[in-house]
Amino acid sequence: MKMPRISVKARIAAAALVAALASGATLATAAPASADSVTPAQLTAAGWTCIQPHLAPTLLLCAPPGVGLPPLPGTPGFADRLPSYEFLVFEFATGAFLGTEHLLRPDIYEQGKPSCPQQPGGQYIYNLRNDLWFCNRLRTRPYPSHGDVW
Repeated sequence: MKMPRISVKARIAAAALVAALASGATLATAAPASADSVTPAQLTAAGWTCIQPHLAPTLLLCAPPGVGLPPLPGTPGFADRLPSYEFLVFEFATGAFLGTEHLLRPDIYEQGKPSCPQQPGGQYIYNLRNDLWFCNRLRTRPYPSHGDVW
């Protein structure tokens, strides 16, 4: 049986709820949960994987449980990686929520070359290190502009 896809907003809301419930005693005084109020520590405690990327060390990328990070070229699982990934992005130094990052395998990207209005040039950027196209939906611009290849 094929499992239905869960939207990014639904996953963020679910993670926020899990993180809020995990906080226990603070739940009674906490404001309603949203991605803006979830911290990387809460996500990690709820089973998310968070990393500081080598090419953007000022950021912290968090991948949901059950999905994790995409395998790198030449590593086990690379041939069977998912068609897309969605990360929550935080500022590494402060833990402030910055937005999301959407990644597509090259074969998926080439099928329609979706736009990315949040980035300069309005297009996804290719990351050679992990062989994925990415679109940042961030409040700030810590990554390179269109035309840059990582």
